[in-house]
Amino acid sequence: MMGPRSGTGAPCSKELQLEIIISGRHVEMTPDLKDYAHERAEKLLKYLDGITKIVVTLGSDQGRHTAEMNISARRHLHLIGEVERRDLREAIDLVTDKMERQLTRHKEKLKSHRNRKNIGEAQAAEAVADEDVESYDESEGE
Repeated sequence: MMGPRSGTGAPCSKELQLEIIISGRHVEMTPDLKDYAHERAEKLLKYLDGITKIVVTLGSDQGRHTAEMNISARRHLHLIGEVERRDLREAIDLVTDKMERQLTRHKEKLKSHRNRKNIGEAQAAEAVADEDVESYDESEGE
């Protein structure tokens, strides 16, 4: 089976395709468990535009359950979170919370970076305006 972005020869649309993959290692993947993990992964979409892929891997080893989540987004963003707990649903909830924090932190970093850039441009424009005023004052004095 080919993925949602496989080449069909049709022009590529600007709209991003989202792919959510739920898999398990040594875990019986019931439809209920798969749906639960899928719902929790979908809730992460509200935190950042441009998410292209979410991979949730559930595992079990000697009574310990792990939930790992990998998020890929535009501009080569890759975030990874992993949680180990006795209850698999609790592990899914905690790894989703961890990814929410990572996405929020990333978005805040983007916003603050943009603001610094805008502040820098505003200060540069203000400095140029000050220089123009000073040069005008100097020419009047002659």
